[in-house]
Amino acid sequence: MPIIYRNIKKFRKDCGMELSDVAEILDMSYDYLRRIESDNDLIKTCSLKLLIKFSILYNKSLDDFIKE
Repeated sequence: MPIIYRNIKKFRKDCGMELSDVAEILDMSYDYLRRIESDNDLIKTCSLKLLIKFSILYNKSLDDFIKE
């Protein structure tokens, strides 16, 4: 799972988006999204539904999120 979280952060940065922008677009808590992207938070979770939202927002396939 750690690769998924790293890719979420990478794809956001590649799109030139700030975390606050993503939180607003997805109508989610900034702190929750920050935890998802954090390397230090070991208890974080990301549902498939949220991963699909990231996929649409960043214009990436779901497969891209699991690639090293």
